[in-house]
Formats: sequence, structure tokens, C-alpha cells
Amino acid sequence: MTDRAEEPPWAAADAAGSTWAEILSISPTIIHVWPSIGFPLGAASAVGPLLRKRSAHFLVMPAWTLEQPGSSAALAAIARSYLVDHPRHRLTFLCNTPRETELMNAEGQVAVTLNQNCLVDDMAFRPLPGVEPVYDAVYNARLSPDKRHELAVEIENLALIYFYDVYEGSPQAFHERHARYMALLPTARFVNPLTPDGCRWLPKHEVNLVLAQSKVGLCLSPVEGAMRAAIEYLLAGLPVVSTPSMGGRDHYFDDEFCLIAPPDPRSVRDAVLALIARNPPRDYVRAKTLARVEADRRRYIALVQDLIDRAGGREQFSDRFWKCTRAETILRWRSMDELSATLGKALSPLPWRRRIL
Repeated sequence: MTDRAEEPPWAAADAAGSTWAEILSISPTIIHVWPSIGFPLGAASAVGPLLRKRSAHFLVMPAWTLEQPGSSAALAAIARSYLVDHPRHRLTFLCNTPRETELMNAEGQVAVTLNQNCLVDDMAFRPLPGVEPVYDAVYNARLSPDKRHELAVEIENLALIYFYDVYEGSPQAFHERHARYMALLPTARFVNPLTPDGCRWLPKHEVNLVLAQSKVGLCLSPVEGAMRAAIEYLLAGLPVVSTPSMGGRDHYFDDEFCLIAPPDPRSVRDAVLALIARNPPRDYVRAKTLARVEADRRRYIALVQDLIDRAGGREQFSDRFWKCTRAETILRWRSMDELSATLGKALSPLPWRRRIL
């Protein structure tokens, strides 16, 4: 039987499924990956075996909190097993919170705190001059029990943005859940129209318009990851009301324009009204947030550049970073077959195919 590791990497890996991934550098090979369902180490779980005989460094950015009991230990055990099978590979965990970093370090893993929200495209979410707010608050979240929409029942002028997640049931089940939420929040505007296969997905510019029409952004779940909507609110200039949470969405919060409210409807409503009265300038909210985001982006660039330099590479990563961030390819969902094919072409021994990025 032929060892798969002997096959050229562009020979169909047949890596079933999809996840987030981005190739940051070919020489040396550095790939940013996100764990997801079926891929506990992200794309490393799928394409790592094809690179077994090559040096490769995977930057693993967990999308969900590692602070829950047992989460960090389970992920670290998977990492140790992977590294035994792939001794030429290295893993660095990019954690959303300092506590997650501590937990992974305690498990013997290399980990740094780099909140994933620093990778969101700040050009897509920004204040829109001349647009008057008509909603007291907006909540961009799946129509799912863990998002706790019931905490917003006392907000009269509320906009809801959401999407259909195939992992949460059939379109019919989604439509039924949508009807229940409409009954729960009868005065809210449900922004995404229903479709036979779920609901319409809003492009970023339409989401940004709804944010511009809103006065406050809501974050109401108790546990998740960094919650991309949280940074989108701030980059659009909205103050934020959150409940206490685990996962890192508060990483870029500022006491001047962010309030943590107890998880009950009246407290959430009162916090929204307090921020409306405070009325922080949108450009100020964005500028102060962006200054902190930029500091983390510089740390990310420095981390990758150090890996390149220590491996003897000559590439300057900064331009590549901005290309990935502005195009949001780091945040793009892609098939592992596609990633395998891209890696195969880029690693081809033919001189005219050595680099395609």
C-alpha cells in the first residue's frame, strides 16, 4: 500500500468538508486555521497529512471559548497527538482572551492572546454620515436559544439581523422558530426576509446600513467566541450593551461606550437608554476601537514575520496581511479540496509554479 505522505500534495487529498483557512506564507509554510465541526485543529486536521514530510506552522485560532471546563485540555490532547504524527509541524494557538492563553500554556501548548476580531475588515463597517438612527438597538445574532433574545423584550424599537444555520435544523424548522421569535418580539423589525431555503443573507454593506440606523448594539449570549458582531458594532460607531459573557467579545470594549448589564430584560433596557442618553460620537467610538485593533494587528504581523525570519524566509508579511484582511480571506469558508489543490500548486517543484500567492 502506498503511503499517502509519499504522494505529491496536489494529488487529490480528498479532504472532505469545509472550514476557515488561509495560507499566509509558502516558504516557509504558515497557514492560519480555525477549528470547526469535524476539524478539531482546523485545516491542519485535513491537509496536515499531505504536508507530513515538510516543515509547516499552523496558527490555530479557536472560534469558540476554551474557558469552559475541559475545553483546553481536550484541544491540547488533540494537539499533542497531531504533533506526534507530524513531528515537522508546529502549532501556535491564537486565543481570544488572556485566560484562554493561560489554560493552553498550562497544557504545554504554545499560545498567545490575539483576539480574532482584529481580523475583521474595518472598511466594511463604519459610520454613515447623514443616516438617522430609527432603532434604539440592533441585535445581530442567530435565532437560537443561546443568544437569549428574550432579554430584549422591553426594547420597543429593535432591529434583528440573523441568518439560517443549516446545523440548527431544516428550513421549515427555522421558519417555525422565526415565527416564535416574532411572537416574542412583536414590535421588532426582523430584517432578513424569509426564503424557501431559510432567509436572505445580508451582504456587509446592508448590515452596515442597519447598524447606521441603530443607536446601540446588543450582545446577549452568556458563552461563545469573540462574537464578530461585537466588533462590527464598534467599528460602525455604535456603543454596546452586553451581558456578562465568556469568550472574549469584550476584548475591545471601553467603559466610555460599553455597558455590561445583568441578564434580565429591564437591566438591558435601562443600559440601552443610558447609552442613548450618553450619545458618544460615532467617529470617536470607531477611532478609539480601531486604535486598539491596530495594535493587535501589528502584533499579528510581527508574530508571522518572526516565524518567516527564523525559518530563513525573505518575504515581508505586512502586505500579505492587509490583502487577507481587506479581502477577508482569513475569514472565508473554503473547501479542504480547494485548499489542498492550492497548496499542491504552490508547493510544486516546477520553478514556475513555486509561488502563486
